[in-house]
Amino acid sequence: MENKDINSIEDTFLAKWLEGKLSDSELKQRVGEEAYLSYLKLRKGIEVSEKLNASTDATFRKIQSRIEHKRTSKVRKLKTKMSLIGVAATILICFGLFTVLKDSHTIVETGFGETKTVTLIDGSEVVLNSKSKLTYDKNSWDEERLINLEGEAYFKVAKGKTFTVETDNGFVTVLGTQFNVISMNNLFDVVCYEGKVGVKTSDSQHVLMPSLSIRKIDTKPTQTLSTQLSSPTWISGESTYKSLPVRFVIKALENQYNIKIDAESIDDSVLFTGSFPNNDLKVALQTVFDPLDIKFDEKENRNIKLRY
Repeated sequence: MENKDINSIEDTFLAKWLEGKLSDSELKQRVGEEAYLSYLKLRKGIEVSEKLNASTDATFRKIQSRIEHKRTSKVRKLKTKMSLIGVAATILICFGLFTVLKDSHTIVETGFGETKTVTLIDGSEVVLNSKSKLTYDKNSWDEERLINLEGEAYFKVAKGKTFTVETDNGFVTVLGTQFNVISMNNLFDVVCYEGKVGVKTSDSQHVLMPSLSIRKIDTKPTQTLSTQLSSPTWISGESTYKSLPVRFVIKALENQYNIKIDAESIDDSVLFTGSFPNNDLKVALQTVFDPLDIKFDEKENRNIKLRY
């Protein structure tokens, strides 16, 4: 009975604190250091709740199992009928995804002008281009086989293996193939070089065979293109583009050379077809902008100003 009264009192304090009617110091003084730290996690969970994606059933069951395993006698259960506390408790469980399972996530990132090669659990190989990020959960790989990509990467999938590449702009499902993916700044570009690739965007689905590609820019309809290349040229030190708005090429230059390009004075929707080297800034700028009759002035602090 005494524990029930204590929990009821703490629930009241928590509700007032979440509503801003009780300060941090007042809450800490009334519930103690340990409970106060737990409540801080609750509040943090509420602040980021809109950014959290709903867990899949399998992942949620895993979270519940691990939470039960880690629970000790020092953890107090909040039992209340108030809806605010119920929502906060649910958010705390979801927020625990990042603490309970954080050690199982593999994250690989590249800097300006840097590439990295990653070997996945199944033996597949991924080459990351500059300023890109790859994330996957090694513990749930057998169940989900999901990779998150930001930026550009070239995938060499081991024979007979399959997984899904998730990006902000679409999904790519693969089976024993080689393909390249770009997902950045409302550009989604997938090229199949070997095997077969399934691609899903916000408005269409495709199955790509070798030498075929799809491209989606902003909210425009998805385009189907072709290529004569056997692999992306950037893995050999040269970036190649076909009929791509120059604003995306400018972003690629910035990522490669750690520069800032001011394009306010030009039409950055004009299409560019060609290549630029990844190891010579001056030649790269000339190769991209001279054919478009765009002049560039090199300023201090690696700033480039474009003009006609």
